[in-house]
Amino acid sequence: LSKRAEDFELAIQHDTVLEPWQCGGPLINLEGKAVGINIARAGRVASYALPASLVKRIVDDLRAKAKPRT
Repeated sequence: LSKRAEDFELAIQHDTVLEPWQCGGPLINLEGKAVGINIARAGRVASYALPASLVKRIVDDLRAKAKPRT
């Protein structure tokens, strides 16, 4: 089960039970594709992930603004 979180509209709420060390890991769909990055566990039955499309935009923005190393 996945849906948009009501109080945190940028996140996907899912029913995968995360352990503390799993935050930061990928959220994988049934096709084996990464669809998000796990960011939080909310109780025993809900967790949250940032959508992969949002993470990609953030990474692209950071790369565009990064100064080249000398």
